[in-house]
Amino acid sequence: MNMQNNLVNTIQHCEAVCEHMTTLVHCLPNLHLRVAQMRLLRDCADICSLTAKYIARGSNFARHAAHLCAMICEACANECLRFPDHHSQHCAQVCLHCAQQCRAFAMMPMGEMMMPMGEMMPPMGEMMMPMNL
Repeated sequence: MNMQNNLVNTIQHCEAVCEHMTTLVHCLPNLHLRVAQMRLLRDCADICSLTAKYIARGSNFARHAAHLCAMICEACANECLRFPDHHSQHCAQVCLHCAQQCRAFAMMPMGEMMMPMGEMMPPMGEMMMPMNL
């Protein structure tokens, strides 16, 4: 369970850094050159928020969210790396770390993944799906 808490903290930190970067970039004079960065920062913060919640509550979709989170964090990091300022470089490193941790979680064998209250997560094929929505 401690590993999941650490992962949730890592993801929430990435969300906060991306939100801060969004505010910072919005105030820069060269905003028109950073449109892609702004979009990815917002996407990254949003997926981090959702992923942290899914992992914290042991959602059956936590691994899927973590996989998507890793992809978006990596894309955001690569965009931030294009800019030489300290804030963008720091954000890129935070996003890359988050991507690495999310990817490791998404690829973890099912037997090692614990849900809250000590229950084991079901295999992907056995996830319960809502009936007749």
